[in-house]
Order: sequence, then structure tokens, then C-alpha cells
Amino acid sequence: MGFEKLISMVTKELSGERTKHLTNVLSQYHRIQASKEFLTASKFIYDKLKKLGDNNCQIHEYIADGTKRYYEWYSPLSWDIKDGELIQLEPEEQILCRFSETPESICTHSKATDIEGEVIHIGSAKPEEVEGKEIGGKIVLTTGRPRAMIEQLKGLGAIGSIAYPSEERAQGHTEMIEYVGLWPNADNKEKSTFGFSLSRKQASKLISQINQKKKVIVKAKINANLYEGNMHVLSTKIEGTKKPREEIILIAHICHPAPSANDNASGSALLFETYRSLKSMIDKEMIEKPHRTIRFLWVPEFSGTLPWIIEKEKEEGFSPIFCINLDMVGEHPVHVGYPFTFNQSSISTPSYLNDIISEVIEHVKDNPAAIEQGGWQFPWNYRVVPYSGGSDHILFNDEPFRIPSVMFGHPDTFHHTNLDTIEKVDQTTLKRVGIITLATTIIGSSLDKYSDSLIKAYVTGYQKRKAKLINMVSTEVEKTEEFQDNEKLIHNYTIVEIIKKFVENEKKSIELMQKQFQALDRKIIDFLNNDLIQLVDSIQENFSISSNQDIETEYSTTFQQIPKRKWKGPINSSKLYEIMSSSYKLEKSSLISDKQFIKLKEFLTKSSGVYGGFILEISNLIDNTNTKLDIFTLLSLVNWKILEFQTFEDILLLFEYLGYIMF
Repeated sequence: MGFEKLISMVTKELSGERTKHLTNVLSQYHRIQASKEFLTASKFIYDKLKKLGDNNCQIHEYIADGTKRYYEWYSPLSWDIKDGELIQLEPEEQILCRFSETPESICTHSKATDIEGEVIHIGSAKPEEVEGKEIGGKIVLTTGRPRAMIEQLKGLGAIGSIAYPSEERAQGHTEMIEYVGLWPNADNKEKSTFGFSLSRKQASKLISQINQKKKVIVKAKINANLYEGNMHVLSTKIEGTKKPREEIILIAHICHPAPSANDNASGSALLFETYRSLKSMIDKEMIEKPHRTIRFLWVPEFSGTLPWIIEKEKEEGFSPIFCINLDMVGEHPVHVGYPFTFNQSSISTPSYLNDIISEVIEHVKDNPAAIEQGGWQFPWNYRVVPYSGGSDHILFNDEPFRIPSVMFGHPDTFHHTNLDTIEKVDQTTLKRVGIITLATTIIGSSLDKYSDSLIKAYVTGYQKRKAKLINMVSTEVEKTEEFQDNEKLIHNYTIVEIIKKFVENEKKSIELMQKQFQALDRKIIDFLNNDLIQLVDSIQENFSISSNQDIETEYSTTFQQIPKRKWKGPINSSKLYEIMSSSYKLEKSSLISDKQFIKLKEFLTKSSGVYGGFILEISNLIDNTNTKLDIFTLLSLVNWKILEFQTFEDILLLFEYLGYIMF
């Protein structure tokens, strides 16, 4: 069967309308990790699975006490809230916020309080903004992240905090209230207090009163419980008939405050609709039962996924083959405005997955049957982008499983705010993303049915990548005219090594296809292998580059060094994001200077994006076997551009400074 026929069947079964209805229901729950209402939302989906006749669904329970460590990540503390409000008493009386009206207005993991206090403005809490101000016994108003300021505020004697969005974050939406969390752990739980979140418009009025030398007095009241408890993961599966230990993992995080409609009630609802549609297609005998097991996971983002992975790692024979993460998949093209993004799998896990998904998108993007009656009626705006972080797929791409893992989602101005509401969710978008998810899953779960279409999709992707490689080589060869003899020699050597690494990765992808799928067209496989054999010599000959000369011993030795991991499991990405933040300060070190760090942070901010794709690629490639040369050359295949080697060296020095690696 070809992709087109399969997609036509999926299109008839999967519903964006149903998915939006469920998104709306889930958005009513205040779904904070390790909270009772998170469990209630999970049980709601569990009951729906049971009504469909699912006998495989289960709710896993894990420790959430702020001290339990899952790999390099600490579990959160449990937190439940009944109510809360912030009332201004002076210089005027007004209700600033209520939890019952705007759940985001109470910072998650706030302690219970009932107190009056004076508000003092400290901007972003930089030293110069705090210096000279009497903060003891007061409530600070700040654009800084209270989560990162627990120790600082305790040291200054602050009794609580009020967060508000920066000018950049609130641009065009001064009424926006951010989702802000304190997230204390067992070490700083006693130092943590409470927090509220207001809009920039509200904060501006308070700041104006403070600047006029008026005392701003508020009454803060929160009825909440911060305690050592449990967090939960909901899972189910449709078991494979031939290779049940090989699993395709579909994952979505339920967590975040109400409403958080797109982030991520939309992904959680679409995951359920994907399950429902797949089961229905099997029951109606539209498709045969999958040969591989298809796993469905509803999780608290990161914190719940990690213990589940640890649990499965211990399970004998468990062999996942790829992962699709559904994170913010329903954004309305007008009300939100950003395109759908397919975040590809990492360069560290070469496979056929990106090519299958790209080909499926081609069949869906202009398909009139993928448009819902009540949804967006026009062509699809989408982007295919390199690997990036930000959600659970990165945990599967890294150790211990190292499987190709992708994310479907959208950029979204309104995510993590009170403005992430149901009217910003579009039925057609949900249907289109659902079709891609389910079609890709069915293709991957079959050993032989889609082999012809799969190999053709791979060839299409391979030809595009080869064209990008040739264009990159052409550009880089031109640069060598500006270099001195030794620099030219090293640059040419690097170009040839990149071509070799390209060939190596493509061969790994072909071998993976042959291992996982039967009935692949042998003629096409032979064509690909022959083309790859000739590629290195052909490019060298046509661009007059040679790698036959020896490079200086200094470079040769450096290239062959192997950075060794000092961490276990997936890297804690929150620490990497912290490095790129404006508030991160470098301590004095013999490894890296302030000047190097400033330059490096500027580079990483530009190249890594908000969720650190480039720096995560480096951490993925550090696997205790890859040499510096291996990592350096593979990175060139991410953005099809050779990185400055000194910048690469500085990144590794930063990793060493942070205690991540050793040589």
C-alpha cells in the first residue's frame, strides 16, 4: 500500500472537531505536575480509554518529594491549591487577582500565606536595581524569575514576590499574565515563600504609584499545600503482533495550569484521538494490527517521563524505535499566527524518520479532506526545522535509548500565559497534525506493507541532503582562497571529513531501514550504496580538494581527543538553557575567560534558539566514543555550515567548566 491510500483512510477516521472538544475539557483542569488535579485529568483520559475497551491502560506512580533524583533531574514537590487572591489596600483598594478567575495569577508551588505587606519594585533584580533598597519584610515586584531568586530573596529578607512580564514578553499584550513557578526543592523549600503573577499593565500602575513615593500595601492570601507526594504517568499500548518488544512511542504532556489549551491540552487530546482512530481502523479491519507495539504516554513534562524511562530501561528486551512528541499542535493560523513546525530528529540519531514525515506532510498540506468544516479553510503554513529542545522528545533521543525523536508543535506568543485559551485552537490544524502522526505511526509499525513508499521517501530526502552538502562544499572551498597554506590544508581536510561523515550517516540510515523493514527495493538500495561509495571521490575531484596531505601533529592530536560524559542518562537541559540566560554569571575559572564566555553566549543564543537545539546536538554527540573531529564534522551537517573550530573548542571548555565532561 502507498502513502496516499493510507493517508486517505486516516483522513476519513481522525477528527479535528472531536479533538478540539476534548482539548476544551482538559483545559478546565489545573494540571500542575504532581498535583491532585493533574491526576484527576489523567483519570479522565484513563476512563475514556476504558470505555473504548482498552485493557492495557495504567497509571504509573512515582515519588515527587523534591529530593528523589531521576538521572540528573530532581523530582518536583507535590502542590495543591484551593484558592488565593492579592488585594491592594493602599493607596487605593482594588482586587489585583484571584486564583478562581485566573489560575496563572498564583505562582505554582507557593506556600500558604495570609499576610499584609508593602510592595517594592526591583526591576529584573540585577545587583544595581537591588542595591540600596530596603527589601526586608517587603514583597518584591519584579520581571525576574522567582524560581531563580529563592535564595536571593530569602537573603534580602523579602517575604514574597510579584512577577510581571518583561516588555519584550508582553509586547502587544499588556494584559498578559504569565505562568510562573517557584519550584522549590528539598534544599530550599524552607527558604521559599509565595508568589503572584500580574500583567504588565497592572504592574505599570503599581510602579507609577511607587515612583510617586506612595506606599503600595497589599494583602496576600493563598490556601495551598506544598508537600512530599507522588506524580503520575498514564500509559497504554496497542501491542504488536510480530515484534511486540519494538515500540513506537507517542507522547504528550498534560501538565500546565488551566487553561493552557494549546500547551498542552491540544497535544494530550490529539494523542487520545490518535489512539481512538487507530483502534477504530483496526476494529473495522481498515488496516491490519500493527506488527510493532504502539505506545501512548500522557506525562508531566520531563519530570514524569524520566522515571518512566528508567522503569522501561530495566525491562528486558524493550526496544523502542522512534518517538513522536505532540507539544502545542492546535494553534489557529490567525489567532496565533505562527506556522506549524516539524522539529526533526537529531544528527546524532540518523534514520529514515525525517524523510517519512516530510513525505507524509506533502500528501497532507493541500489535501481538501484534511480541512474541518468549522476550522481553517486555507493552505497549510508549516516549517521543517532542525532538532530543537523544549520538551520530552529530547529524553528519548539521548541515553539510554538514543532513538530518533521528533516534535510536532508551533511557536506561540501565548504559551505559558492566561491567554492560551480554547478559541486559539483550530480544528483543521489538529486534524492535519493528527493525520501526520497516525500515518507515520502506522507506516513505522508495519514490517513490510509500506516498504516501497518508504524507500522512495528516503531517496527524496537523500537527494535533498546531497544537494545541500554540495552547496556547502562549494561555499567552503571558495573560502579557502583567503587562507594561508596551513589553514587551507586544515580547512580542506575538514571538508573531506565532513563528506565522509555525511556518507557514514546515510549508510547508518540505510542499514536501519534494512534492519527494520522487509521487502525494500534491492535495486534502490544498491543505487544508494553505489552513489555513496562514489560521492567522496567525486566531490574531491570536481572541487579540487585533497585529504592526502598530513595535517600538523597539534591538530591531529586535538581532533582525536574524546570528551567523556560525567553525567548519566539525558542531560539536564534546564542547566543548558540557564547558561544562555542574561542572568547567568561565570565564576572565575582557568578553563574559560569572561571574554570567551560573552562571545560564546552570544553565539549560542543566536545558533541554539530558545530551546537550545545546537547545544543539545553537541551534548547528544558526546557519547564517550565520538572524537572531537567526529562531533565537529557532524555539527556541520546540522546547519550545512562549518563551525569555527575555536568556537567549538570553547563550547567544550564550557561543558568541562560546568562539570559535564572530562578528557
